[in-house]
Amino acid sequence: MKRKNVFSIKILSTAIFLSTAIFSCTNNDTNDASTTTTATDTTTTVKMDTTSAVAKMDTAMPGKMAVGVAKPNPAKKGMKGKVAVAETAVPTPAGKMEADNAGVYSNVEIIPSFPGGYKGLQKFFDDNLEYPAPALEDGVEGTVNVTFVVDETGKLTSPKVDGNDLGYGLDAEALRVVNKMPTWTPGKLKGKNVKTKFTLPVRFVLY
Repeated sequence: MKRKNVFSIKILSTAIFLSTAIFSCTNNDTNDASTTTTATDTTTTVKMDTTSAVAKMDTAMPGKMAVGVAKPNPAKKGMKGKVAVAETAVPTPAGKMEADNAGVYSNVEIIPSFPGGYKGLQKFFDDNLEYPAPALEDGVEGTVNVTFVVDETGKLTSPKVDGNDLGYGLDAEALRVVNKMPTWTPGKLKGKNVKTKFTLPVRFVLY
C-alpha cells in the first residue's frame, strides 16, 4: 500500500509539473504575440508620421505655396522676365491735406521721390529684382502694389502689399526689393517734411 501511495504521489507531481510548463509556454506565446502586435503598431505609427511630414514638406514647396490670384499663361512659360515701375505714385483722390491718427498724410503738396527720380528707381529694380522662378515656369505676370510710408527723414517704413497677393513669389520679391531701398526725398507740405503714404506699382512682365 505504501508503494502504491508513493507511486501515485509521483504521478500527481509529474502531472502538475507538466501542466505548469504547458501553461507557461502558452503564456509566453501570448506575450510574444502581444509584443509583435505592439511592434507592428509602432511601425504603423512611424509610417503615418513620415507620410504626414512628407505631406507638410510638399505643401511648403515654393511653387505650391506661392499660388495666389494671378493666372498662369501657358503661352509665356519659360520666357524671360523683367520689371517696370510706375513713374509716379498712384494718385490719391483729391481731398484735404490732413494727417491720420498716426500723423501720416495721404495727400501732400510735394510727393516723396527716389534719389535719381524715376530713372534711378527703375535702375534700382533692374539691379536688385529677380523674377521668381515659379512665375517664370508658369508664365505668370502681374502688378504688385506696394504701399509704404516715407517719414520726415526719407526712411521707408511699414511696407506691405495693397490688395490681394498675386502669388508665385511676385509679392514677396517686390517687398524684398522695397525693403532694400535707400533713403528717399521726403514729401512736403507747407515747406515742411511730413510722413507720407506712398503706393508704388511694381509690374512684372514676361517677354
